[in-house]
Amino acid sequence: MERMDRRKFLASAAVFGGGAVLAGCGGGAGSQGQPSAGGTPTETHPPIGQEPGTLNILEWPGYEAGGTKAQTYGMLAGTNYTDEFGAKGLKYTYITNDTQAVNKARQNEFDIIHPCIENVQDYVNSNLVQPWDTSLLPSFKNLNPALTQRGVVNGQQYFVPWDWGYASILYRTDMVDAADATGWELFWNEKYKGRISMWDGAQSNFEVAALKLGFPEMDNQTSDQVQQSKDALIEQKPLNKFYWKSTYSDMQPAFKAGDIWIAYSWQDGYVNMKADGLAVEFMQPSQGQLGWVCGFMLGANTENYNHAHKYVESFINHDACVDLTNLFYYGSSDVTVKPSEVENKALAKKLNIGDPEALNSSDVNIQSWMPNEDEVALAWEEVSAA
Repeated sequence: MERMDRRKFLASAAVFGGGAVLAGCGGGAGSQGQPSAGGTPTETHPPIGQEPGTLNILEWPGYEAGGTKAQTYGMLAGTNYTDEFGAKGLKYTYITNDTQAVNKARQNEFDIIHPCIENVQDYVNSNLVQPWDTSLLPSFKNLNPALTQRGVVNGQQYFVPWDWGYASILYRTDMVDAADATGWELFWNEKYKGRISMWDGAQSNFEVAALKLGFPEMDNQTSDQVQQSKDALIEQKPLNKFYWKSTYSDMQPAFKAGDIWIAYSWQDGYVNMKADGLAVEFMQPSQGQLGWVCGFMLGANTENYNHAHKYVESFINHDACVDLTNLFYYGSSDVTVKPSEVENKALAKKLNIGDPEALNSSDVNIQSWMPNEDEVALAWEEVSAA
């Protein structure tokens, strides 16, 4: 899936509760069995004092650890690590989209990777990662089992979930008839030609097309269904003013200016446009919203095994998870976060904070691994060229 600039940090702080915003990322990774209690109990690793202490991290811009020069937005996550070990040993390589991230991981050695769950199987299949030892993550016990189980492959915890959210249609309620704003088919409504902007992303758009067409498995389409989705997207393409690549430099400025009224978005887009005084809504489509989950994976050949666990613990602890929601408007995997700890109560309600089954709701379609992602990518190239 092409997730262009999904998490590029918003330079100007958006306000719905006084925070700043990242753009969001999804779903089952072919989980099998239960994770072993200790991750990789048969392996031995040198004590942390004998490790190099230099972490090479594949990360989204804006998620650098607190205490580093790169983290300029006051994020709390990571500060426990930098307070203890300093920031000089942390090196970040940045993700621009999910496909690019997998390719970078195939070409370079990373200690920690921050992908979304729909790509977990790609990293495991390519032998780029190893399981976590959850006994070295004290806060793991507080994480939502409904999310941690999605990161289990072959009985091992390969993925530690941290951040999650929704994707849907952001639309102007003063420009779009309420009767038209009922589902994903709004993207195909010719009444709004030139006022629509879908994302320039292969998997997401094929998921949207699948939901619109009523396919039972949006991420496991047959070849015939891929063809139908492709045809639907080619039909829809002329209705777009443009496919947006960056939510902050493309989509949101155009939405704010009134150039577009309908756009694929994460919940932060709703937060930002609401804060700018626009009459907007974040649709609950009749076919369900999309749901995404992102988190951490451990490099297969890391020489900083203990440092990597310390680093991730500094992100998944309770205080860091509360800050994630208050600063970036996303949900965290920590089920002990209470609605009362979220500064903006409307956001807490919209995210269903406190409900561990929020993403398992029947009106949420969690994005997951596409077994035929190469076929879908080629079909998207045909849409783009049409």
